[in-house]
Amino acid sequence: MYTIQENVRVVISLLKDYNIKHIVISPGGTNIPITQAIQQDSFFKCYSVPDERSAMYFAIGIYLQTGNIVATSCTSAQATRNYIPGLTEAFYKHVPILAITTSKLERFEHQDYMQAPIQVSLPIDSVKSSYDLPPITDENTRIQCIHNARKAILDLKHRKPGPVQLNVRIIDAQQGQFCNTELPHLRMIKRYMAWEEWDDLNLENKKILIVIGEHRPFTSKEKQALEKFCKSHNTVIYTNHCSNYHGEYAIQGNLLISCCSLQNIKPDIFITIGGQTGDYPIYGALNKLSEVEHWRVSEDGEIIDTYNKLTKVFECPDYYFFNRIAKEAEASHEYFESWRYLYNKLQYDIDVPFSNLYAAQCLYKSIPENSIINYAILNSLRCWSYFPLSPSIQGYANIAAFGIDGCNSMLIGESMNYDDLCFIITGDLAFFYDMNALGIRHIKNNIRILLINNSGGAEFKLMTNNWSENINVGDYISANGHNGNAKGWAENCGFKYIQATNKNEFESLKDIFISSSNKPILFELFTDSNNEIIAIKDFLKANKITSTEDKIKNVISSIIGKENIGHIKKILKR
Repeated sequence: MYTIQENVRVVISLLKDYNIKHIVISPGGTNIPITQAIQQDSFFKCYSVPDERSAMYFAIGIYLQTGNIVATSCTSAQATRNYIPGLTEAFYKHVPILAITTSKLERFEHQDYMQAPIQVSLPIDSVKSSYDLPPITDENTRIQCIHNARKAILDLKHRKPGPVQLNVRIIDAQQGQFCNTELPHLRMIKRYMAWEEWDDLNLENKKILIVIGEHRPFTSKEKQALEKFCKSHNTVIYTNHCSNYHGEYAIQGNLLISCCSLQNIKPDIFITIGGQTGDYPIYGALNKLSEVEHWRVSEDGEIIDTYNKLTKVFECPDYYFFNRIAKEAEASHEYFESWRYLYNKLQYDIDVPFSNLYAAQCLYKSIPENSIINYAILNSLRCWSYFPLSPSIQGYANIAAFGIDGCNSMLIGESMNYDDLCFIITGDLAFFYDMNALGIRHIKNNIRILLINNSGGAEFKLMTNNWSENINVGDYISANGHNGNAKGWAENCGFKYIQATNKNEFESLKDIFISSSNKPILFELFTDSNNEIIAIKDFLKANKITSTEDKIKNVISSIIGKENIGHIKKILKR
C-alpha cells in the first residue's frame, strides 16, 4: 500500500534502484506518506530517532561503519532546521547522506499557514545541493520530479561525497490517502568516471548515432579518436554547421531529419558530445523515439537529460571516451550506408522565392574556403543548416542561451584574430538589437554582414503559421514596420553598403559581397515575410522522404479525410 502522491512513490522507487537501504526516520505528520511506504518494505532497514538533531549524527555513525549511503526522513515545520548541525558535520566530513525533508505546497509559504516555513533554504556549507519535488500533475512535472530525484541521489558521491537535500512537497488533503499500487519502474542513470571500470558496456550489434552539438574545431587528437571509434562500430555522426566536424562517417543531417522520419533510420544508442545543437529537427526526432539509450560524454559529468532517454554519463573528455572503447577490428557500416542512401536523395536546386533560404541556396557553394560563418538564431540558422558547406568553413551561433543578443558582437570578436572572411547571416530583429557593435573601432575589413530585413520577426509568422487559431503577430509579436534599413548607420560606421530587393539585384551583387574589399561590407536583402514561409515549405516539400507506411497513411487520409481520421482515433482509444 502506497500513498496516492506520486512524487513520494518516485522517491521510494529510486531509493531501491540505487540500493539505499539505511533510513533514519524522525516522527511527524507531513512525512507519513514516506514513512508508511518504508516501514512496510523489507528492503529497507529503518531506524527511529525522535530528535532530528540527533538523527543526523546517528546517520553519520551508520555511514562510518558501513560505508553505505544513508537516507533520513523528517516532517515539516522546524524539523529541517534541526538537521543543520549534523548536516554541517556531514558536509565537512564528506558523508553522503540523503536528507529527505517534507514541506507544504509553495503557495502556503509566507501565508500564515501552519507548519510552512521554507524548507529549501539550508546554509551553503550544510549540503552540496538541494532539490525540490513538487506534486506530479502532468507528464512535464513527472519528468521534472524524476529528474530532480535522480540528480539528488547521483550527486551524493559525485566527485567529493557529501549530504544532499531532497525536499518532497506534500498535499495535506492527500496525506492520509493510500492505494494498492505498484512503485513506478524508472529508467536508471549511471555515471562513469575515467578511473573506474567500464565493464558493463555493450555496443555489439548496436546501431550508434553520435550527435555533435556546438563545438570548437576538432583537434587532431579529438578527430583521430572519433574516427577510430567509428571504424570499429556501426556508427553515424550527426552534425550541423555549429558542430565544426567533418569526417568519413559524418552526415550533415538537418535537412534529412526535417524531411524523413528518424524511425526509418533509428539508432539503438545515441551518444552526445559538445554543447547544444540548436537543432529543432533532431531534438524533436530523438525525443519521440522509444526503446533507445542516450549516452552523454562530457567532462562536466552533469545529468543533462535533454531527450528524456539518458542512461549513462561519462565524465571524461570525448577523445578519452572514444579511444577507450574503440576496437582494433573494423566493423560493418550498414547503418551509415542507410543514412547516406537517404542523404543522397536530397535536392538543393529547388525554385523558391526571394528569401533567407534563397540567399543560402545561391551562396552555399560560393563562400570562400576557410571562412567563418555566424548564424543569428532561428530562421537564419534553420535556412543555412539545410545546405552543406565546405569542410574548411567554421560555424558558430549564440545557441547556448539561444537569444538574439550579441550576434554581431561575437562575430566581430572572432574576426580579431582571423584574417579570412568572417560572415554573419542575421535577421533584422537580431541585427538591430546589436547594431552598436558596428561602431567598435577594431572592426577589420574581413567582416561581411548578410542582413535579411523582412520588417519584423519572420520567425513568429513561421511559428504560428499552422496554429489552429489565427493570431495577429504583425504589430507587437513580430514588431513589424520598425527601423527602416541599415544604410545610414552602416555607412557612418565605415561599412560598404549594398542592398537587394529581388533575385536579379541579388545576383548582380553577391560576388561583391563574398570578395575581398578595402571596407567591411553589409549586404541588406529586403524580403517579404510570407515568402520566407513559402520558401521553407516548398523546399521541404520537394525533399519529403516517405516510408511505405507513410504512403499508406496518406492514401487513407486522402480517401476518408483528416477529420474522419480524428474521429476514428478517438473511437479506438475508448
